[in-house]
Amino acid sequence: MAELESYSSIRFASPDNLPADYKNLLVRMLSIQSRIESEYMLAPDRTLMKPLAMAPTAEDKAEYAAFWSDEVRHASYWMKLLADLGVTVDDAFMSTPMPIYIFEMRDQAEDWIEYGLFSFFADRQGAYMGYEWVGCSYEPLARIADRVHKEELGHAAFGYKLLRRHLQRDPEHGREKLIHYLKKWYPAGLDMFGKSGSSRQHEFMKWGLRRRTNEEMRAEFEAEVNALLGRLEVPIPDPTAGRRFL
Repeated sequence: MAELESYSSIRFASPDNLPADYKNLLVRMLSIQSRIESEYMLAPDRTLMKPLAMAPTAEDKAEYAAFWSDEVRHASYWMKLLADLGVTVDDAFMSTPMPIYIFEMRDQAEDWIEYGLFSFFADRQGAYMGYEWVGCSYEPLARIADRVHKEELGHAAFGYKLLRRHLQRDPEHGREKLIHYLKKWYPAGLDMFGKSGSSRQHEFMKWGLRRRTNEEMRAEFEAEVNALLGRLEVPIPDPTAGRRFL
């Protein structure tokens, strides 16, 4: 897609002299993203070596390594943006709880199809968030957001590809296994957008740091995911079963 124009009349060209409320929201938003993606740089044992060991073919391993490299670069973006705002991504920062529980599920994955499901859901949500920041009010973030958005779209496509390959490799039992795993990954995917009634989401929108509400993003995400699962001829799970955030 072409780079989007700003959707907000509010513009901040640098981290200097930001309004306190705006800065607090910006730091919170970037900290969530950095807490998620900085693990790719700082914990390669879990985010690189474990998935590579599970990847069944050389093709899968090479594609995952390229995916991981993108995420390491993304981590460097968030670290730099936070450093400019006076926040250091160090051991104390990284010891805070993971803000979205699907990333803890990634580290508990039992096999390669679960990594496919993680990418299918989590990287697709990353693309949705990346889209929110293209043309946002904080120019240092807006300058990198288009690239992040496009790369996360590629990662989401990688997740779909892994699921399709799984069904092709194991046509007899693959669909049954995928349906079994979807019971936990599907609700976690929908939960990534948080509570529909969150008050903070409107603050992000007011300051030009987001376009859409949690529920608007979740509804679009759910429709897209359901269409892709339909192409895989997999039944759609109950969207309310196993949910933590509604």
